[in-house]
Amino acid sequence: MRHPDQLQLLQELPSLVPSAVAEVLRYDSPVQLTSRRAKEALQIGGKQVSAGQEVIMLLGAANHDPAQFADPDRLLLARPESRHLSFGLGVHFCLGAALARLEGEIAFSTLFKRFPHLRLETDVVEWQPSIVFRGLKQLPVSFT
Repeated sequence: MRHPDQLQLLQELPSLVPSAVAEVLRYDSPVQLTSRRAKEALQIGGKQVSAGQEVIMLLGAANHDPAQFADPDRLLLARPESRHLSFGLGVHFCLGAALARLEGEIAFSTLFKRFPHLRLETDVVEWQPSIVFRGLKQLPVSFT
């Protein structure tokens, strides 16, 4: 709703719903960071990590990496395949990812079909106070 051109595109092309869900997850990741403990000493990005040392990964920042995403700070619902890290990766990939994507697709399809004139009723949204999880305190909207 804060990107009316993208909302209009989604309403005109409902086939974009799956890529829209992926793009929203990339653009504003529900999990912003995670950590892992190194099993052995290694180097990451030229930095030495000792065995047993905790490494914090900023998933929200990785999802805006210009080396991975063209124009990363722009919401583009028709973005080609999004290799976002919002659900983790490898053995740490979220078991509920498929269900979460499906729920998002159903929510987007139903919400914008049923309420085509949905409007955000604030210029400033409030987020829950957490550095790990990204969630709204409330989402004031109106519809006609």
